[in-house]
Amino acid sequence: MRKIDLPAFDSAAFAASYGPWAIIAGASEGTGACYAQQLAAMGINLVLVSRRLPALEALGQQLANDHGIVFRAIAADLTEAGAGGRLVEATADLDIGLYISNAGADGAGNSFFGAPVERSLRLLTMNAANVLEAVHGFGNRFLARGKGGVIIMSSGAGLGGQPWLVMYSATKAFELNFVESLWAELDGQNIDIVGVAAPIMDTPTLRRATEGLGMDYSIAYDPSDVCALALASLGKEPLVIVPDGPDEAKIPQIQADRKTRLVALAEWGKAYTAAATA
Repeated sequence: MRKIDLPAFDSAAFAASYGPWAIIAGASEGTGACYAQQLAAMGINLVLVSRRLPALEALGQQLANDHGIVFRAIAADLTEAGAGGRLVEATADLDIGLYISNAGADGAGNSFFGAPVERSLRLLTMNAANVLEAVHGFGNRFLARGKGGVIIMSSGAGLGGQPWLVMYSATKAFELNFVESLWAELDGQNIDIVGVAAPIMDTPTLRRATEGLGMDYSIAYDPSDVCALALASLGKEPLVIVPDGPDEAKIPQIQADRKTRLVALAEWGKAYTAAATA
């Protein structure tokens, strides 16, 4: 399994900035469960969201026993219209400081024209409409409370077109551009957002999708490392792009170039807005 050199991380400062509650959409296993474990270890209470309520309850109880946190499990299908807004409403009584969007997996080998259009529309709803609703709702709550954070788990597939993953690639590209744009807009408002162009990770989802295909799992990353890198990057970077795939040697430069372009556009936008409102 591939490893990541992780930066220094101050868990106490993180909990102070993004606690006392975090909500994880797509929390029942894999990457979402890794986020839950790492946040619970910091003493942050959790709202765990997925379609599988028993799995959420089991994970939440384990973390409550191990770390003394409080949890709430919410069964939700994020491919359904309005699910993002319903998560905001269902947690109106909690002081949420961090929203993690981790839903949105899709198996490879899907033909866009060979699959029913409803399948593509469900993926669009999950990775675009409901991400938008949830970030809008929680983001406005963070602005009102004066602090907060958002982590969007996108994918390296969003860095460019990918055949047989058409809608997944397209919706993950939406997430990356959505995050970068908001990162610039939120500058100076004490609300942090980071997007993760996630690499291939050794998760139960990957194992199910590749069962019987003879895949070499040593090329995959440990999801715990990817989660730790994302948490450490929140408030510091607009995007985390883990080197992966055929152009992985170019990834550090791609990440640097995207940030340079984004910062330049942000400065232009500030000047334009100031002139327009003068």
